[in-house]
Amino acid sequence: MKLEVHDDLIQFSHTLKVLFVEDTKSINCNSSDMLSIFFSNIDVVSSSEEAYEHFEANKYSLIITSLNMEYINGLSLISKIRKISKDIAILLISSNTNKYNLSKLITLGIDGFIIRPVSVEQFSDVMHKTLEKLKNKQELYEYRINLEKKVQDQVAILREKDKILAQQSKLAAMGEMMDAVAHQWKQPLNIINMKTDMLRYDYEDGNVDQKYCDRLCDKVISQTKHMKNTLDEFRTFLRPDKEKEMFSLSSIIDNVVLLVNDELLKYAIEIEKNIQDDLKIEGIKNEFKHLILNLISNSKDAFNENNIKNRVIKFNIFDENKKIVLEVIDNAGGIPQKSIDKIFDANFTLKPKGKGTGIGLYMSKQIVQKHHGEISVSNTCDGAKFRIVF
Repeated sequence: MKLEVHDDLIQFSHTLKVLFVEDTKSINCNSSDMLSIFFSNIDVVSSSEEAYEHFEANKYSLIITSLNMEYINGLSLISKIRKISKDIAILLISSNTNKYNLSKLITLGIDGFIIRPVSVEQFSDVMHKTLEKLKNKQELYEYRINLEKKVQDQVAILREKDKILAQQSKLAAMGEMMDAVAHQWKQPLNIINMKTDMLRYDYEDGNVDQKYCDRLCDKVISQTKHMKNTLDEFRTFLRPDKEKEMFSLSSIIDNVVLLVNDELLKYAIEIEKNIQDDLKIEGIKNEFKHLILNLISNSKDAFNENNIKNRVIKFNIFDENKKIVLEVIDNAGGIPQKSIDKIFDANFTLKPKGKGTGIGLYMSKQIVQKHHGEISVSNTCDGAKFRIVF
């Protein structure tokens, strides 16, 4: 018997595990011989009970079964298997092709028919079509697995990049905060130094009495309290607090303004607050402070770059259709229209080379999204308006 087998399929076919079901009285040696050319891993069983036990215990790629046998009802066996697996390929050997059985078998999802008496040409044709289908299915599965792995790898890379960007953003924010603390402390320290210098001369002139000491102590205590508040706010900002809590948007703005107050005075920036209600959101306070700091810093840089005279940053908080809205509006000249769609992209900056990282607004968007909100930006007649909706 000569049976032609395509070279590209023969190697694949010998990797498959096959279950051949045919009772002992119906076993066709010709069929078994032809199967052995295609497959090297074949289990042959002769009862439906044995066939089902083998099916449950093994991972078969293909089941070949007769339809009408003395001890096996092929239709019942296929129905039982299909209840468990829709994917396994099934070929049927039968001389019975009545319309009822044919309709039922099509419904069950038979992959091919081998009609008795079995001819070499028919057997070869059915087997090649089945193997091509199985090979394509396996290649598609492997492609999907590889694609999923590539997607997972890319997601892992992006998450790692986000972690790095978050760390860089925090370091940049820490630098800005430390500058702010230095500015906040500079004036109180100068006042304390000046008062202690004056104390020596006032003592020599005989001007020191209890009233003088009380005034001096009050002044020094006031300045050191200001320094302590600044330091406490800075420590709070650095604390890795990840517990969610309800907090007031207005109070968070006040906290950040307190921390950068001297910086605002230095650059003559006025803060205006328009609070409709003391609205609260749930989230991580320190991360939200980071967001407010980023937006203030962004406006401050725009004021300086555009040489704006009267500098104002407005914070509007209000309820809009049961959504909490925070608007941050400045009069710093606005954002170039060609760049406005990229403003929240990582590593995108409008600042001169070496003066901006392009991290601040990217991380601001990440923080807003983490708090289940959306952030957008638009230009007003004299500046930019950042709108955050929760």
